[in-house]
Amino acid sequence: MILKLTQADKILVAVLLAFNLFLFSKVGYSTDQGNWVVIEVDQKEVARLALAENQIVHVTGPLGETEVEVKDGQARIRRSPCNKKLCIKSGFIRYADRISACLPNRVVVRIQSQSHRGIDAILS
Repeated sequence: MILKLTQADKILVAVLLAFNLFLFSKVGYSTDQGNWVVIEVDQKEVARLALAENQIVHVTGPLGETEVEVKDGQARIRRSPCNKKLCIKSGFIRYADRISACLPNRVVVRIQSQSHRGIDAILS
């Protein structure tokens, strides 16, 4: 089955592409190097670490202890008591406003820069 694009389909695709380019130019897609690693448990900041300093930190969430590693200007969740270990598999984060999270253990690791842009969204 071959689908043929109508003139309206082509216009819609062009408008959507232009809108996406506009959003990226105005809102931006940050590739700024971060300065801090902020670790939160249950939406409360429990640690703020310099991204330039290699270290391992242990934080306790509802399921148990999560290990966060800061190494060579990047951070990751190294160990966590959750079942699927998706937070560990997500790997290192290094740019400002990026996050790695262990949702079952309610631990969020976020990179923050000196020029932090603020909150992107609030989920409740």
